[in-house]
Amino acid sequence: MKININANHIRIYKLLNFIPDKNIDFICNFLRMNKQNVILYIKQIYQFIGNKKQNILLQNMVNEIINNESLFKILKQQQTFAKEDRIFYIILVLLRHYDLNINLNLNTLSSIFNISRRTLSADLISVKKSLEFYNLNICSIPSKGVSILGDINNIKNCFLSYFFKFLVEFEELPLLMAEDYFNFFQQKISEKTTHEIDYFLYAFDLDIFANNKKLLCSIYRVYLDENCSEDISTLSLEEFKKYFSDIFSLKHIEKAYTFFKTSTLGKFPLKNINVFILTLKFCAGILKETNVSLDKESQRLIKLFSKFISINCFQKSYFEKFSNRIHIASKESSFLSMHHLSFLSLNLNIKAKNECYHLFLELRKTYFNIQFSNIIFLYLLNLNKNTFSEVTNTIVVFRIFLDFYILLLKIFFF
Repeated sequence: MKININANHIRIYKLLNFIPDKNIDFICNFLRMNKQNVILYIKQIYQFIGNKKQNILLQNMVNEIINNESLFKILKQQQTFAKEDRIFYIILVLLRHYDLNINLNLNTLSSIFNISRRTLSADLISVKKSLEFYNLNICSIPSKGVSILGDINNIKNCFLSYFFKFLVEFEELPLLMAEDYFNFFQQKISEKTTHEIDYFLYAFDLDIFANNKKLLCSIYRVYLDENCSEDISTLSLEEFKKYFSDIFSLKHIEKAYTFFKTSTLGKFPLKNINVFILTLKFCAGILKETNVSLDKESQRLIKLFSKFISINCFQKSYFEKFSNRIHIASKESSFLSMHHLSFLSLNLNIKAKNECYHLFLELRKTYFNIQFSNIIFLYLLNLNKNTFSEVTNTIVVFRIFLDFYILLLKIFFF
């Protein structure tokens, strides 16, 4: 029987060695899957190992998978589109075709997915249901194809959400989907712009949560209009202060003004400035609902953190920002569900992983969309500085230089 490898196989493969003594339970909770399905995925992954053994115990199977260095490449080459991936890709392609002002040919989709028109029709019903949240619909024109129909602001809001999800889950998506859409991303977002976003987040303390860079890359890809005559760079200093005084401190606001004057990020159109301000507030952890006080919630988080994590909680202000962030992001109807796996590149010890995992389980009871990455982020922020002062004459080499590491360098060495 042929096994169709999909994004869940890739995710499970990557997660298998994160918490060795609790790997199955962790995967079940992280991916919201039942144990039987996770075990089935593991057995299917094992089928791609050469010279596989018969009647092997599950743990031995897991060990062989983990120790097989060539398996990941094999799985990626075999990866196909599951229904969830197809719906995701169809929405992305519809949004891209809207951006290019052309219709989407359904025969092209059937060929890409290698599915029948009947299956594709069923997928389109799911696509329509997903788009309803944004008050959007699909318009079908005989012999010409389909396109997204709706208010431009709703379309851009949808585009921002799905593009952000794409960048977060990029490495686990089918190769065709990842390569195709990433090329589309690069057509409008230059390497210079991505570097400037890196600098901007670092220089103005907006890098305190995982995925902030991906979120800013998404909003610039969707809203950037280089032909717009009125953008952030055209503001006077006083006008700039009116828009950005809640985001930048008095000490930094003139520096921020100069940055937008000289950077490509200053090309963000003023007609969409409110979306940009809300996004920056979300990145900073200061976006909150009007007349909603989260002081008690912040104190509750500190108590929970102290209960599950064996380090001192000295970064009190970050708990306030963390409370704001997860309160906004965990509204089930407001944000797309996504799996962020960059924490796998961090070299955490088993104790830290277990503590963060138990805290994750507890917090998810209240916050539907809480990201495990941001729990680890808060954990790293609260590491006792004394543990770093005890380490001398040490060179640290990172395999991948993530936002996590930049943040730690800022906290402990500047």
